[in-house]
Amino acid sequence: MPIYYRGAGTGTYWNLNDATALGFQPRDPGITPSTTRIIQHVAQGLTLSPYISLTRSHPVALHYALETGTNQPTVHAPAYVYEIEINGPSSGFTLIDPLKEIAAAAVGPFDPVGYQHDGYPTVLLGVVSSLMAFFLHLPIPQSTAGGIGVRYATVSPFIWGLAASLRDAEILAVGNIPRNCVIRRTAVY
Repeated sequence: MPIYYRGAGTGTYWNLNDATALGFQPRDPGITPSTTRIIQHVAQGLTLSPYISLTRSHPVALHYALETGTNQPTVHAPAYVYEIEINGPSSGFTLIDPLKEIAAAAVGPFDPVGYQHDGYPTVLLGVVSSLMAFFLHLPIPQSTAGGIGVRYATVSPFIWGLAASLRDAEILAVGNIPRNCVIRRTAVY
């Protein structure tokens, strides 16, 4: 019986609306699922999508609960961490692994753009952590007709999506997760 988690920061929809009573629904179930939408959802935080974010990591859910709300959680206005138990396939929703979906859609080595980055080995640290974003802005010397120039790393959307999926231990639900799967909502502050 896999257990999944979801953080709900103060002032967010699932903080103000109790999923133990309502279940979880995506913000826009009418949008057609696609790899581009998955990348937008996991890497850019675009939640107007057909997906519901879940994580296999309680600390990730706790981080999102404490860090993504409109205000700092308090004992009187807490954030929440939901615990979701999914025993197997359901007719109401499907679980997908964004890492596998994004990797399967990545282009091959002969594509002129590719899914890789063209920066230093440390560029992934900047992708994974906003505290290390300076690694994205390390100057890369370039030979030009007029001498030496400088540019910065190019990081493909695939890299952003893959890294965010791994960082957040992300699983996406497509469809409605019924309330009987949402077994606990714990206040955190």
